[in-house]
Amino acid sequence: MNGPRLRNASTLALAALLLTLSTSAASASSHREAPGISNDPLADNTDVYFFRDPADPSRLVLISNWVPLEEPAGGPNFFHFGENIRYEFNVDSNGDALEDVVYRVEFTRHIRSGNTFLQNTGPVASPTDANQNVYYTYTVKKCVGPSPNQPSCTLLGSDLLEAPNNVGPKSFPNGYATGSGIQSLSYPIDDDTVVFAGPRAEGFYVDLGMIFDLVNFRPGTLPGNHGGGTNSTAGYNVHSIALSVPIGKLTANGSAPTDPADPNAVVGMWSSTWRQNAGGWYQVSRLGNPLINEVVVPLGMKDVFNATYPKDDLANFGTFVLNPELPRILHALFGINVPPTPRNDLLILVQGAPGLTMRPNEVVSDQLRLNVAVPPTPPASANRLGVIAGDNAGYPNGRRVADDTVDIALRVVAGVLVDGFNVAPNNALGDGVDGPDVPYLASFPYLAAPHSGFDRIHANAAQLQNGRFSATVSWTDPNGGTGSGTPVGVAGNTQGFWFFSPDNIELTVKVLDGRDLNGHFWVFYGSLTDVAFTLTVTDNTTGATKTYTNPQGTNGSAADTAAF
Repeated sequence: MNGPRLRNASTLALAALLLTLSTSAASASSHREAPGISNDPLADNTDVYFFRDPADPSRLVLISNWVPLEEPAGGPNFFHFGENIRYEFNVDSNGDALEDVVYRVEFTRHIRSGNTFLQNTGPVASPTDANQNVYYTYTVKKCVGPSPNQPSCTLLGSDLLEAPNNVGPKSFPNGYATGSGIQSLSYPIDDDTVVFAGPRAEGFYVDLGMIFDLVNFRPGTLPGNHGGGTNSTAGYNVHSIALSVPIGKLTANGSAPTDPADPNAVVGMWSSTWRQNAGGWYQVSRLGNPLINEVVVPLGMKDVFNATYPKDDLANFGTFVLNPELPRILHALFGINVPPTPRNDLLILVQGAPGLTMRPNEVVSDQLRLNVAVPPTPPASANRLGVIAGDNAGYPNGRRVADDTVDIALRVVAGVLVDGFNVAPNNALGDGVDGPDVPYLASFPYLAAPHSGFDRIHANAAQLQNGRFSATVSWTDPNGGTGSGTPVGVAGNTQGFWFFSPDNIELTVKVLDGRDLNGHFWVFYGSLTDVAFTLTVTDNTTGATKTYTNPQGTNGSAADTAAF
């Protein structure tokens, strides 16, 4: 990895505790983050993404997920979106923390026959197949003004089909993603807006097991950003709603700005969920930035956060941003050098980054802010650490599906945005999980097809058949240093390597087990450009080997090898 060359393992171990000392620190973007909403998974926002579409830069992609840690095999009553719930995307075009445009999605359940326990009574060949016994439809409305009582709402689409659950290969003999038309079950609405709703593979990646077992670090994970962590969300699904909207439909003046300094170029967005009682509609969940209601808001205020509105965030929660609890604990117990309070640097999350995502008179509020005039970074060269790594198209300028918000949050809370604190170990923290268990899609709706209930695999050594692939790596650097090694840790379906050559040049290589990738193995490698290395991977089932060579002077990226 391109970064400071760390030497002291004990310092690394201590530093890696930075954000995980709180049981909510990296629990996931919003998975079961507050007592009330943890009892209502169908209404529980888990993640929100907002980014300029790299496949079509004239469009913005808005994605929100619900149903945390959804088990793909959870029949006979598989997960769906809920009835009598409003799922909403809220757009603030001018920085006043009030909704200017709201996309509202509501679902209805349908049953063809109540005389069977089956969700589908036979093979499903298409989204409209009559064998789909239980199915859901939805409507989309575009509303003007703040929820819940907008003065004007327009129906954009009705009787749209929620994508069905991926029950298994016998239920979808032609293939869920390719042969049945479900992967592309998107609808044009509002002339040139597109919507998708249905299950997706969980795209958020984090080592939850390590965190909640009293920060039980796995062998080979230190200092945290070298792989080796177990992706605790691997093999799980979520239910996702995705919108693709032309830029001009969401900006304050209806334009598609090209100058990042144009105030009209910044658009804010958050997601919310509403339920109904005798008194009307009330908000039960909301989410903008990941980890705000986990790391910043204390336990006694978490349900309050979900019930209140962004315009009131400064009065309700401002003190927790400027005087966060976690850094004080770290300094008192471990002597970690963190910035003094007030932590004005953390306002970047709730007021925007000056010169990038902050508008004139921007109101402090929790929302994802996106500068739509910043061109999207091609996925092959995007940096998962976003803005702090120099990739201004990534979080916290919006949030792409691949952005590593856990590692970013670790480093930001450690103070890397403050002069004098962008040093080791603060700027090398991570949970050891750097990507999802299955690749993202290259285009809308970006999150991968849902895991099959029949074939579901979680990040468990026995289930993932760790050891199918084994690997060795050897390297040479220009100062004459050479070396070789084998995995320093196996976690989930990732075998991780990290080394220091004799003159302390860092090399990181990871191999992703290809059981779910049709026999492929994926190589993610990073090194300084003065290191040459050769990676040899063996399929222990067949004995076949593959070799990848990274020449000196070439910085590592990502490669998918040929299938074994």
